[in-house]
Amino acid sequence: MGTWGVGIFQDDFAGDVRAAFEDEIAAGANSSTAAKRVLLSFADSLDDTDEEPVLYLALASLQLNLGVVNQEIRKRVLEIIDNGEGLDGWEEADPQNLIKRKEVLNGLRARLSQ
Repeated sequence: MGTWGVGIFQDDFAGDVRAAFEDEIAAGANSSTAAKRVLLSFADSLDDTDEEPVLYLALASLQLNLGVVNQEIRKRVLEIIDNGEGLDGWEEADPQNLIKRKEVLNGLRARLSQ
C-alpha cells in the first residue's frame, strides 16, 4: 500500500478508486450508479482488511463532494470509523500519524452526519 499522508486520498489505492469513480461520472453515471460500479470493479478488495476500509472511505468522500451519499456506503463508513478498521498500519508506523488519521476520519464522520 502506497500511503504518503493521513488524508483520505493520500493513498495509491484511494487514488485508483477516485479515478474509477470519476471515469464513471464522466461516462454519465450518477453518484449511486458510479459507486456501485466501482464496488463491483474492486470486489476483490472487499475481502482485504487493508483495502476495504480505504475503498469505502474514498467512495463516501467522493459522494459527499457530489452532495449525495448512498445509505449503505454511509452506514459502512460509520462502522469502519467506529470500529477503527484499517488503522493497524497507522498504529504500527507512527503514533502521531495515527492521531492525525483519526482526526481526518472524525471529520469525515461529521460530514456524513450533517
